[in-house]
Amino acid sequence: MTKKKYELLLVDDELANLQKLQRTFMNEYNVHLARSGEEALEILQKASIDAIITDQKMPNMTGIEFLELSQRIYPNLVRIVLTGFTEVDDLIAAINTGKVHKYITKPWEPDDLRLAVRDALERMELVRENERLATELKSANEKLKTENTILRQEVEKQVFPQGIIYGSPEMENILRLLRRVTGTETTVLIQGETGTGKELVARFIHSESNRRDHIFIPVNCGAIPRDLVESEFFGHSRGAFTGATQEKKGYFEMANSGTIFLDEIGEAPPELQVKLLRVIQENEIMPVGHNRPKKVDVRIIASTNRDLKAEVLANRFRQDLFFRINVFSITIPPLRERKKDILPLAEFFLKQLSIKLNRRVGQFSEETGRLLDGYSWPGNVRELQNEIERLVLLCEPDKAIGPELLSDHINQRPRSSLPSNGDLKSAVRDLEEAMIRETLARFNQNRSRTARALGISRQSLIEKLHRMGL
Repeated sequence: MTKKKYELLLVDDELANLQKLQRTFMNEYNVHLARSGEEALEILQKASIDAIITDQKMPNMTGIEFLELSQRIYPNLVRIVLTGFTEVDDLIAAINTGKVHKYITKPWEPDDLRLAVRDALERMELVRENERLATELKSANEKLKTENTILRQEVEKQVFPQGIIYGSPEMENILRLLRRVTGTETTVLIQGETGTGKELVARFIHSESNRRDHIFIPVNCGAIPRDLVESEFFGHSRGAFTGATQEKKGYFEMANSGTIFLDEIGEAPPELQVKLLRVIQENEIMPVGHNRPKKVDVRIIASTNRDLKAEVLANRFRQDLFFRINVFSITIPPLRERKKDILPLAEFFLKQLSIKLNRRVGQFSEETGRLLDGYSWPGNVRELQNEIERLVLLCEPDKAIGPELLSDHINQRPRSSLPSNGDLKSAVRDLEEAMIRETLARFNQNRSRTARALGISRQSLIEKLHRMGL
């Protein structure tokens, strides 16, 4: 005997009508019978139903009332109502809200009813298949996203190895301290100015840990729009909000079994701080739209360029979160305080960037090395890397890199003197441009910080840069 594919629930308080419905469908479907809405709800609790056909006018509970309650048990199934002509107007609202797929007026013909049910079930099957394919596609996309992240990290390892490049006793001491916690699950807080290499230190901790074979996810806590923070970090279910067309994993779920690096945690908005505290305390997340938390196994490393103790006192950062992330704290000194790291880092960047940019380069001349070593590097390692990239692009193949290729503020070339004709406007313009270039370099091309340092508006700075051709 061929196995019947669908389960039908037939509901009518009149036995004769119920038996007629049974005869209509018993050869094609597995049929369940109920004489009332209450009895039908009990059947729904026990059986896996694909379609409901119910009479509208029944004592105690109408067909529409029963179907509304059935949604809580089976939100996605076929609902058909049998009704008299006089009751049609009462059904329009229910149909418009999507609770009823179809209504059929009495008296009904068995063949017409069978056709209506068959068509509705076929449409439902198509919807289910589309949902299944969408779920599989989402799962494949999530897997691909994770694999791409891992692959990108593997490529980065080839171009920028995870080892820390240093030559100073300050970094030697920091690495010695870090090796005491790399093999543990301890939360680490990395402090230091912007550009000191906090993410590189976080990657070093991960690469030396027991989680080294799993993913490392870096996230800038201040770079995500506030209305997307919860979804990006903790994920969401389909339909959780407008535009949530499919389920999405957040950063914490993606980092499961690995490490998540919360970069610039001091910029995390208050609502994110509360959620982060829960993750650290309970090892679980609550995706948007879910009513049950999910367990996650993630090692947390955080960084900040702010004084978090001062932020706590100013009520801008939660004290309880600060205590949770400040289990093991390490401060990366600025590059100006570890001078012996400058040339080793410069030579490392020269080698790696020449590979990345596919350029043949020579060595630094003695004078170039002296100037690099003597500069204060307010933008720290990031500024140094940018300067070396500039040198790689400007230098002649296989020739020594001379000081004339360095940026003016590093080469310490004197500013132009006043023109011989005593043109004050030209001298002021030259001085202004020199100050703008030098300040931009000091703040790693950050226009907002440059404008604040110069005491002008950001828009005014942009206008001056346009005039300068930058």
